Amino acid sequence: MSGHDDVLHLTPWEVRHPLAARLRVPGDKSLTHRAILFSALTRGHSRVEGWLDAADTRASLRLVQALGVEADEATEGGCRILRLTAPGPDRLQEPDQVVDCANSGTTMRLGMGLVAGVRGLTVLTGDASLRRRPMGRVLRPLAALGARVCARGGEWAPVAVEGGRLAGGRWTLEVASAQVKSALILAGLQSRDGVEIREPEPTRDHSERLLRMLGAQVQGPDNGVIRVAPLTAPLAPFDLRVPGDPSSAAFWAALAALVPGWAVTVEGVLLNPTRTGFFRVLARMGARVELEVEAEQPEPVGRITVEGRPLQGVEVAGQDIPSLIDEAPLIALVASRAAGRTRIRGAEELRVKESDRIAATAGLLRTLGVAVEERPDGLVVEGPSGLHGGTVDSHGDHRLAMLAALAAAVARGPVTVRGARAVSVSYPSFFRDYRVLAAAVTGNRYEGGPEGSP
Repeated sequence: MSGHDDVLHLTPWEVRHPLAARLRVPGDKSLTHRAILFSALTRGHSRVEGWLDAADTRASLRLVQALGVEADEATEGGCRILRLTAPGPDRLQEPDQVVDCANSGTTMRLGMGLVAGVRGLTVLTGDASLRRRPMGRVLRPLAALGARVCARGGEWAPVAVEGGRLAGGRWTLEVASAQVKSALILAGLQSRDGVEIREPEPTRDHSERLLRMLGAQVQGPDNGVIRVAPLTAPLAPFDLRVPGDPSSAAFWAALAALVPGWAVTVEGVLLNPTRTGFFRVLARMGARVELEVEAEQPEPVGRITVEGRPLQGVEVAGQDIPSLIDEAPLIALVASRAAGRTRIRGAEELRVKESDRIAATAGLLRTLGVAVEERPDGLVVEGPSGLHGGTVDSHGDHRLAMLAALAAAVARGPVTVRGARAVSVSYPSFFRDYRVLAAAVTGNRYEGGPEGSP
């Protein structure tokens, strides 16, 4: 493995030993975002252990600091600790400058719901990729709840929110989106009358679980409806240990699934059922998958083991999609080693992620020899297909950069990845772990760049 600047040259792993690995992955990105953002509605001192220190979560930290939350970072026993001290929701301040959300859609979308209850004007912007992602699906319901909002072209960042005058009300989500739902929950907590949110399909429920632990009155979903009562007092300060991110664990699970006989166990990972759809699909394809819950805090946490076995193509659609939307490109990669056709449908939300992940995934896999067809709402992969070498582009998308690295491990020729440093968005230590697993398989040191980066 070698690289220069943002281009990484990866060689196939020369397999001398079967993969049999146990590892941990960094803290869950969704829970880290929420712990940071929700701390703004507390009064006092909160502690977040094992938080994901990555580019995306740093954006959320900048936002709450701009609102008046103090942050202190430390390391205890090798574990990263984030201490947050909040003045209380009634004492949050108007930011004195534009807040940069970088590439983080979670920061911008949940942040709009948070600042809708803060007196004054908050302006949120981001990088070129984030400024191309739709924000109207949050702006429209916030306006209906009483916030004054505006955006470039009515849809795109930069967005401005003048908060502090929320009445509340009812809203039916246009698409199943945990980010939009969470934004409206945050707004509802700061409104006069509360909110009622109807979602077309169940989505990840981290916001509801964590907010209930902190004392918020968030009920449901009951027949698809979530009811949020306004706060009568600040949320309780908290001490939260963040489990490993299942979306990061999914990459090593996919690697194991690609080669019969390979096995990976990921310890201490979040096992919320709204986040484990990818592993259920791997089991349907024929991989051996074990999920063992060991604790609840307030989320189910435990270990995931995946062992590669001969794979069959599957249909992925409908209720599968919300619980695996971020992992859908990985399913396409795994499907390249499966017998028959794998069809992913109903995943049009991938068009408006950090990249157009449908087009970008199809282009990347096609370059490496996979028989893949792009559809408006998903992908069709005919397998098994051989993976050969080539030059691919992550399009600045962290998940595609990691997908390309997995493909390189089992390809028949070298793979060059442009935009490899995008992994810092969600998994800064990805290539460190990649080298460790490569060394276990090859029996040799797998050379690379600085630890924790390409």
